[in-house]
Amino acid sequence: MNIHSAFRKGDEMTASNKVELIMKASLTLFTDRGFDATTIPMIAAQADVGTGTIYRYFDSKETLVNVLYQESAQRFMKKVKTDFQGISVREGFHHLFYCLIDFTKESEYALFFLETNKDAYFLNETSRKLLDEITQMLDVFFQRGKSEGVLRNLPSNVLMALLLGAYLKLYQLVRTGSVEITKPFLKELEQCSWDAIRTH
Repeated sequence: MNIHSAFRKGDEMTASNKVELIMKASLTLFTDRGFDATTIPMIAAQADVGTGTIYRYFDSKETLVNVLYQESAQRFMKKVKTDFQGISVREGFHHLFYCLIDFTKESEYALFFLETNKDAYFLNETSRKLLDEITQMLDVFFQRGKSEGVLRNLPSNVLMALLLGAYLKLYQLVRTGSVEITKPFLKELEQCSWDAIRTH
């Protein structure tokens, strides 16, 4: 499912701007408030559209959150897959780390939204399949690193947690203005993250 396949018949492509506003507002509210505490009227107010406008494009809040989850997951997976083959484990980690950075720059809330809702009850089969694809892609990378003796012999989900957990905490510090992002800072952070999971 993508944004346009969720449209009902009769909608025109000129509505794409409204859909984009709805998606951005939904991402912000679902991340800040959670799915259950977010209502369609709240999303409408944030997006500056009528409540009925949202229902023109999405049958329900569940449809909306799954379209949003799938769109975010597809963008992240496409970004990671680009230039991820035929490189060393160290180069692959560097690529993965900066994919997290770039993905967050493109959509501030998307990574946090994906991670915090990966076990959510409202995810449908399509969303879960995309999540499985991402998990498998990363597992292949971590398994390769372990088999080559480059990465610590820990479960892949633990290695990912060490990387992503630290990154998401950093994201929160940046949002509150506690940390200023600079190129030297990111370089040092990437090295620290690598040191946390590599063999010594």
